[in-house]
Amino acid sequence: MGRPPSGLDDYLAWQQRLESHKESGLSSEVFCLREGVSKSTFHRWARQLADGIPDTLKEEQADRERAETGEAVFLPITLKASPVEIELPNGGIVRLPLGVGQAVLVEVIRAAGSLRPWKGPQS
Repeated sequence: MGRPPSGLDDYLAWQQRLESHKESGLSSEVFCLREGVSKSTFHRWARQLADGIPDTLKEEQADRERAETGEAVFLPITLKASPVEIELPNGGIVRLPLGVGQAVLVEVIRAAGSLRPWKGPQS
């Protein structure tokens, strides 16, 4: 199955860990024992980060830094109306478009609520 892809947080954590290793003056073997990581994982990350964080993740890192400094740029968005969905205690679900009148809503809920309990697929 393999390991899941590494995200920005993994890269940042390992970048910091590798810098700590350089500053420590310890051998990689002793450092790995102290950190509780395998030598193979340590060396794999050292190879992955030899050229720094991949370009695909650098943009995400820049976005985070802008957000943390308050320099984030917000784009206007438009929310589209979605239907009203009500799940009833008997398992029924009522889906109606927005703007439906109160009288219609009450009658639909009353009718759906009076149905016998929903029987889903038999296991």
